[in-house]
Amino acid sequence: MQVLGFNVVIQRAENISAEDFLPRSRSLESLRQAAKSCKGCDLYLNATQTVFGDGPGHASVMLVGEQPGDIEDQKGEPFVGPAGR
Repeated sequence: MQVLGFNVVIQRAENISAEDFLPRSRSLESLRQAAKSCKGCDLYLNATQTVFGDGPGHASVMLVGEQPGDIEDQKGEPFVGPAGR
């Protein structure tokens, strides 16, 4: 349970996961849209927006970060902060 402010309490059910937010159609665009409303973990609580991947869907290399930093969260783009240097 996380308390926000003085009288607002958000409680996430223990059995909810990111899998519950996956769309039936698994294209990059449908996954991008699903990520915007995902509440399968607590990362959304302090984020201002989803930071989805960028680049061609057929790339031969993919870089995966642990979680977006504050600069990535503000800009909505991956690896634009210190991790991208």
